[in-house]
Amino acid sequence: MQIMNLKKLFKNFWWALTAFKIINDLPDSVIFIDSDGFIKRANKKTFDLFEFTLEEGSFVKLDDFITDGLNSVLESVKYKKTIIAKAFVSGKESYVELNSVSCGGNGYCITIRDITRLTSEKLLEDKIAKFNSEKNAMLVKLSSEFTSPVTSISGFSQGLLDGLGGELSEKQAKYIKIINSNSNELYHFMDKFLEFSYVESSLYESSYQNFDMVESLKTIIKDFEIPLSNKKLVFDFDYDSTDKRTVYSDLKALQKIFRNILEVALDMTDSGYISVKLRPADEKTAMRFGLVSAESLKGFVHLTIKDTGVGVSEDEMKYLCEPYAQLENGKKNFLRSLKLGTATILVKRAKGNIFISSEVMKGTIYDIVLPVEKAINE
Repeated sequence: MQIMNLKKLFKNFWWALTAFKIINDLPDSVIFIDSDGFIKRANKKTFDLFEFTLEEGSFVKLDDFITDGLNSVLESVKYKKTIIAKAFVSGKESYVELNSVSCGGNGYCITIRDITRLTSEKLLEDKIAKFNSEKNAMLVKLSSEFTSPVTSISGFSQGLLDGLGGELSEKQAKYIKIINSNSNELYHFMDKFLEFSYVESSLYESSYQNFDMVESLKTIIKDFEIPLSNKKLVFDFDYDSTDKRTVYSDLKALQKIFRNILEVALDMTDSGYISVKLRPADEKTAMRFGLVSAESLKGFVHLTIKDTGVGVSEDEMKYLCEPYAQLENGKKNFLRSLKLGTATILVKRAKGNIFISSEVMKGTIYDIVLPVEKAINE
């Protein structure tokens, strides 16, 4: 009996001199339990986290503060993996990350990390994402309720300007022109806002088909001929190196992407040029966008839109495509971020990549790589 007490005394002395100091310096809780789940030793972090003491003769089980604690330990040891478990601290439910190893038949050594904050943040993030998706879906379903009144105001005001209601006085014509201009501007804003809400929502569905990519882009370009001419901008569309015009992709997505980027480029460019280049993806493109094999390049196209506009500063680039971060930066920046945000989401939905580079007073370059073969997209 005396020999056994001496052994116990020696173990406690060794613990106090060596292991106790080492594990007390660790950032995680460390617990030693026997095979029945009773706690034999623990570091200071454990006592602080779970708010208990381990006095001589006291019996505290791991299951007292970790739900199904011993079984979680056995599972961690058996499969050599981290286990997420529920714990209770001051009567409140928490989450811990638990790793365990066997101590050679004398029980188990466990390290425990409190991940309550991380788990709460993840749950909050998921909740916000779900709420955001539902909110966008609601806006899409109510889109006609928003746009119909604006369309009526725009249409009737234009009719008055065209003389359908009789001749207007100079003062009347002036105010009707303001109403017409503002209603058209509001309609465009609402259209882009609802477009962004739609592509971000769960209601959006991709529609893949075969089409002539060059002709599809030309159709969009034609709509910009007058504004380009008004600004006296040089415009160039280079597709000479394109060896594959018929592609398999999401036509509507491609057209929205191209239209939105052209609108932004036009808004930001008052002199110089806007150029569009369509070509097969090359090795340089592969390195930038992570297309590793040469064989995979055959199924992708590289679309570049470049302008000589005012460009974007490094600080602005961080939130260029994020409307939620642009709310305080004025309507113009918000509208731009709606357009580029829509384009970015649609590129990702079409299984592509987009890279935007810009310098102040040196213009902006939009590089887009899209898969255009049926085998890849399906």
